[in-house]
Amino acid sequence: MISVLKINKWAGFTLAVIGFSAQAAQAPQHIDVKQYKKVEDVVVPLPNEVFGALNKLGPVNWKEYVRAEKGTNFSERPRTALLLGNVIADGFIAVQAQDAPAVKDIGQRVLSLAKGIGVGASITPHAKAITEAADKRKWESVRQELDRTQSSVQGA
Repeated sequence: MISVLKINKWAGFTLAVIGFSAQAAQAPQHIDVKQYKKVEDVVVPLPNEVFGALNKLGPVNWKEYVRAEKGTNFSERPRTALLLGNVIADGFIAVQAQDAPAVKDIGQRVLSLAKGIGVGASITPHAKAITEAADKRKWESVRQELDRTQSSVQGA
């Protein structure tokens, strides 16, 4: 049986660790948003920045978080664009999980939605390169192509 004294010691230790962690992870005093990519005054992280943040989470079973359901298709352009963003986010998780079949399925969905909002032509060559690299398990190439895709879409 664990004594109350031991529980209190562990609780105190845990609180101390949390306190030190919170101090170490404080927000910066100033963030210069001019240094970040923007689309119409909205800061948009580069794909490699997203993957960098995901990598900092340590070992995670990313395959557990890859969604298989397709979701609803919309006829309104703004809703289609939001759905496209969700599907792209699923793609980031699939790439992080190194799940080539999921990357391929999500890539097809991205192409379909992108065509629906008029940016399909700028995405098609990138989608092909991404799925080919995923099939070959060249995950660094997939990530680099995602960076190039974002630049093309922003220019479209």
